[in-house]
Amino acid sequence: MKLLLLVSLLFTGTLWADFKVGDTLPDIMLSNQFDKYMVVDSDDQMLIMSFEKDVSVGISEYIKSKPGIFLDQHHCKYISDISSMPTIITNMFALPKMRDYPFELMLIYDDFGKQFNREKEKITVFSIDHGVIKSIRFITDKELPALFGEK
Repeated sequence: MKLLLLVSLLFTGTLWADFKVGDTLPDIMLSNQFDKYMVVDSDDQMLIMSFEKDVSVGISEYIKSKPGIFLDQHHCKYISDISSMPTIITNMFALPKMRDYPFELMLIYDDFGKQFNREKEKITVFSIDHGVIKSIRFITDKELPALFGEK
């Protein structure tokens, strides 16, 4: 019994561990706001992730001001962790609003997001090359233009 508990604790520690530079991301396949699956593939060079409502609003406002193909042009995927949102709020308010966005975003509905690095009130940015993490940064929405090479 003690061995089973120890193995469970070790597995949980690795399953919910933060990533570091040089790690390979797990396969990521999540549904978007239209309930269609999207994947992070080998062509993607950047992941921007939000784990809080205000952070997500800042990212969405920035991307909405860009052409619909903006994320694709930058080989970027946007992932929003909405797992803490009550289901009724998600279905009645959040998803209908997201369906009006001129871009697609990947949505986390469960504990999958717990494995990703985060800082309070910050966007997590993973720079990746064929799934291998090259850098991890934490920025505000005010820093998004510089992230995409704008002034």
